[in-house]
Amino acid sequence: MNGTLEGAVPYDDVAVRMYAKDPQLAADMLNVCLAEGEMDEFLVALRQIAKAFGGLHEVARVTGVHEKTLYKSLNSTGNPTLKTLMGVADAMNMQLAFIPKKSQSVAS
Repeated sequence: MNGTLEGAVPYDDVAVRMYAKDPQLAADMLNVCLAEGEMDEFLVALRQIAKAFGGLHEVARVTGVHEKTLYKSLNSTGNPTLKTLMGVADAMNMQLAFIPKKSQSVAS
C-alpha cells in the first residue's frame, strides 16, 4: 500500500476549484487570514487563488513579475512587495482596501 487513496484529490486542487467558482469566497478567505494575522496562510491562500484565476503564469504575465519571483513571493515564507500584491489582486479582478478596525468600548 502506497498511502494514497484511490480517487483522492489534493487539497490545493479542491481549494483552487472552489475559489474559481466563488470569487467572494476567495476574498473572504484572504480577509480572514489578514484579520487573524495569519500571513503564511494568507500567502498560501493567495497562491491558490492566483491559480484559480488563470494560474501563476497568467498572473505573472498580467503583473509583469517573473513567474519564479511570483511563486517565491507567494509561498508560505514569502514577502511580496505592495506592487506585487496590487498586481496579483488586479489579475484576480480584486482590489486591496483598508478598513477601520472595529472600535472597542472603553469601560468607565
